[in-house]
Parts: sequence; structure tokens; C-alpha cells
Amino acid sequence: MPREASYAFVGTYTRDEGFVNGQAEGVYLLKRNEDDASLLKQKVAAEVTNPSYLAVSPDRNNLYVVSEVGREGEIGAVHVYDLSDFRNPVHLQEISTDAKAPCYVGLDRKGDYVFAVNYAGGVVKMYKRDKKGMLTPVDAVQLHGSGPDKGRQAESHPHSLFLSPDNRFAYVPDLGSDKIWTFRIDREQHKLLPLSDGFVATRPGAGPRHIAFHPNGKYAYLINELDNTVNAYAFDSETGILSEIQTLSTLPEDFKGTSSGADIHIHPNGRFLYGSNRGDDSIVVYAIHPENGKLSVVQFQPVHGKFPRNFAIHPSGKTLYAANQNSGNIARFTIDENTGKLEYASETAVNTPVCIKFYP
Repeated sequence: MPREASYAFVGTYTRDEGFVNGQAEGVYLLKRNEDDASLLKQKVAAEVTNPSYLAVSPDRNNLYVVSEVGREGEIGAVHVYDLSDFRNPVHLQEISTDAKAPCYVGLDRKGDYVFAVNYAGGVVKMYKRDKKGMLTPVDAVQLHGSGPDKGRQAESHPHSLFLSPDNRFAYVPDLGSDKIWTFRIDREQHKLLPLSDGFVATRPGAGPRHIAFHPNGKYAYLINELDNTVNAYAFDSETGILSEIQTLSTLPEDFKGTSSGADIHIHPNGRFLYGSNRGDDSIVVYAIHPENGKLSVVQFQPVHGKFPRNFAIHPSGKTLYAANQNSGNIARFTIDENTGKLEYASETAVNTPVCIKFYP
């Protein structure tokens, strides 16, 4: 049986950026209590400015951290760490993302490539990864487009990049253009090559943010930040095409106020989908129909904090942890694996937490 993750790296904001008042010191390392699954704060593992998103390589040898900076004259970066002694990560490299505000970093499923997504400027960077984990730039894609929200959608704002289950295709949700940009990974040329028309359009003003692929390889789910919806898609593994089959709200029918969708994950058993709402400050739980992939609402669970940016489901499938950015805590919930429902269990104080990645 695979070893259960017993630690977690937590990304944060470290300074006031206007949209967030960062209070953290960098990337934190937390230990998971084996008795009750609570998280115990250990130490600052990496001192980085605004390490808002993290990725652990598939071989568990490296940690990749974006520095989401965007002030005048600043350019974002990816920091590379060696995890031979994961309690004391060793900094190997800092490499530019060639644009401002990189908000996402991730790897392909083999660990051959690292991708950085710049929210400001619409640039997606692709790096080749060597045996030590060091990066060499091999491709950059400039995205363009806009949407009806003149404040948030005046230009392209890609927010993430996700790989298909077969590791052949890459999908970039673009909040600014209301598109999911679609690419094939060319491993000979080390490039991202557009698929078909090059994108899947969402409803105008939706604001695409993050995607989760179903473990059965048949479906994908997109959470939209601006209109607080989730789109369900059928996934064609031969062509890489996404075909919409359903759209649902992420919010309770009686919600009044301002909220924005953030993160989305599927339970390891493939039966339930979870999404975070910043404003309603909740996790929405959906049941996934096993035959057609459609969703039905199960629960709206308060997060016992404010502004749940990112959350993570432990590989065991028994626990969900919500990073509540604006209340400085990570809330722990037990998961009923039969119903998908969440129950609040405890919380851990962490300054301005925004990303959780388990280790090993």
C-alpha cells in the first residue's frame, strides 16, 4: 500500500498586495498527527516572497514554489528546492516567469516539465526539468482575450494549468477571456501546441479558474470565479476535446452578498466533487453520477474561517483541509466516504494560508 502523506507544505502571502494583507513568513512545513489527522505547525521551510502556489514533483525529490509578485518593476519567479531532507529544503534555483503575478506552478504526470502560469500578462511558461530538478525554459505561450467584466476581464488572466489523466493534453482556465485554452504537449519539440480551435468557451463573465479531472478519465469539472458556477464536461481522451454537459451554482439558493469560486477537487473514490466559495465561506459538496458524470448538490459546509482560497483532500480520502486566507487558519474536516459530507473537526493557526501540498 502507498505510504500516507504525513506532512504538508503550505504556501502563503507574505506582504500587503492590496487584494490581500499577507502576514506569513514564507512556505510552512506542517506535520500531520497520525492519531487525529490534525496539522501541527513545524517551521518555515522556505523564505520566499508571496509563495502562493506550490507543487511537489512526482518523484517527491523537488518542491516548486512561485513568487507571486506584481508591483512596479517586479517580475515573478519559480523557486526550486531539493527535498533530500524535506524538513530542510535546499534552494537550487530561481528562474524568471517573464511576467507578473505567477499564481500557479505544476508538473506533468511524469515530472518531465514544469509549467508556470502568470495571472498578469497572460503568459504561460514551460520548462524542461533535469534529473536534479533544475529548470530550463523551452516554451512560452502568450494568451489574449477579454470578457464583459471590465474590471476583472479587460485582458487575459490565466489562473492555472491542468494535465489530462493520460498526460497528453494541457488545459489553461483563463479568467480574463472566459476560455479554457487547450494544448497538446509535444515532447519532441518541447512545446504546447493548440488543439482544434485552441479553446473551449465558457459562459460570458464566468471567469474560469481551476479544473479537476475525474479519475475514470471520462469527465472534467471547472470552477468559475466570477459567476460562482461549476461546469461539468465530457472528456474525449482521443482528441482532448471537452464537451459541456451541465452547469450548476456553487452557492446556496438563499445566499445574498458577494462571493467568488476558488478551488475544486474530486474525492479519491471518484464519487464526490468539492468546491470552495470565498464570501459565502463554504465548501460545496456534489455527488457525481457514475453513469453520466452529472452533479447534484449534497451539502454547503461552512469553513470556520474567511476566504477559503485553496483546499486539499488527503490521499486517504478521510480528511479535507481548507486554507482560509483571511482568517489565518487551516480548518480540518472529516469526510463521510459514503455520503461525501463534511464535518468540522479542528483548526490550525497559519498566517495567510493559500495552498496545501501533502508530503510524501
